[in-house]
Amino acid sequence: MSNLAVNDMDIVQRALDALRTAGADKASVSFSRGEKSELNVETGRMSLYRTTINVSLHITAHLQTRKGSVWANRYDDETVEQAVTDAVAMARSSEPDPANDIAPARPMERFEDGPTEPDSDAMYDRLKEFLEHVSAHYPSVNLEQCILDFGRDQQCWANSNGAGFQGLAGAYGFQAMFTSKEGTHTSSFNYSGASHRSLIDPLKDWANVDELMRQSTEQTRASSIDGAFEGDVIVTPDCLGDIIGALVGTYMGDRALITGTSPWKNRLDDRVSSPLFTLRSMPNGPDVEIGYRWTGDGFRAENCTLIESGVLRNFTLGLYGSNKTGRPRCPSGGGALAVDAGNSTLADMVASVERGILLARFSGGSPADNGDFSGVAKNSYLIENGAIVRPVVETMIAGNVGQLFGAIRAISKERVDYGQAVFPWVLAGGVSISGK
Repeated sequence: MSNLAVNDMDIVQRALDALRTAGADKASVSFSRGEKSELNVETGRMSLYRTTINVSLHITAHLQTRKGSVWANRYDDETVEQAVTDAVAMARSSEPDPANDIAPARPMERFEDGPTEPDSDAMYDRLKEFLEHVSAHYPSVNLEQCILDFGRDQQCWANSNGAGFQGLAGAYGFQAMFTSKEGTHTSSFNYSGASHRSLIDPLKDWANVDELMRQSTEQTRASSIDGAFEGDVIVTPDCLGDIIGALVGTYMGDRALITGTSPWKNRLDDRVSSPLFTLRSMPNGPDVEIGYRWTGDGFRAENCTLIESGVLRNFTLGLYGSNKTGRPRCPSGGGALAVDAGNSTLADMVASVERGILLARFSGGSPADNGDFSGVAKNSYLIENGAIVRPVVETMIAGNVGQLFGAIRAISKERVDYGQAVFPWVLAGGVSISGK
């Protein structure tokens, strides 16, 4: 662990001491220092190489059952002193809540993951290689923006009970946003990306970028579906992450359980989805390459299964939500998600669909408290009689998130690795699909 990380923990400890002096009964402090080196591409050309540094200080004070928190982006003595004063003042004026607490004492742990310095030459070569690939294979694709970066993050966290963590982690991130143009016809924009510890693989092979660019070239001449029908949907990995996020937020998260709106609030250890579906939270891998070592509320992050063969095994409650509801705290913190691979190929899944869509992107608001959703299918395809027929536009889909996962009929063997998550293709029925 670098000396800089040790000095950062000194900042945290000084803030904790100041909180005790100011009258806090309990307290926690986190400090992060992130350095990012990035190469940018705009309108198909490399345009910028720059390095940015960001710092963040988060101070939380507890006065009995009252809590106050303050964020700052500086860490000089005057800023820390003012943040401590403000956090304590906020705690004094806040409403009492017995659910407010901090993590128990545990030994300090230090972690180091991934490279600590960027390979700038390799970054340039990989991005140049990607641009050449796009030019040669997808001349109609316009790269609206691409960013290849290397981020090094130093983080320290400690609380007044004596728990503490230090971490130094490095990773490369790649994001690409693009459209296609053929004459006067233009596709809808699409995007994808991933994070990895190394640049061993070409950028075209990161996430599902290459396939999405190929699809983009087909989507310049998309058309609407006539009428409305109830059919199947094959959710792509790029879209599945957003839908799982809606599932977790609506059915398994703090807000839904604290307010009592979660349809699954009394369903722990009950079957809530198709038995084909298993969702894991894997901050320590091995499926998820880039996880995290501790949770935001100060516990060592442990892998756990959220849904196992359709059975709800864990909510994603943090310490506050657990205290508030009396339900178990999620040992993983609920991130670094992976869906187990299934037994079907994507080709077989498509062949089994009589009528439906391949859903690549969904544009819509958050689901209602009961899980109902509606929105527009973007960059998607009509499937009829077991074949992908054509790209579609102005196509609405509607359904219920919980029912969608209950209606899963197949999950693909193939999965896409995003570095921080791993998702397959998922086939489910009972979705309302409508065009003009």
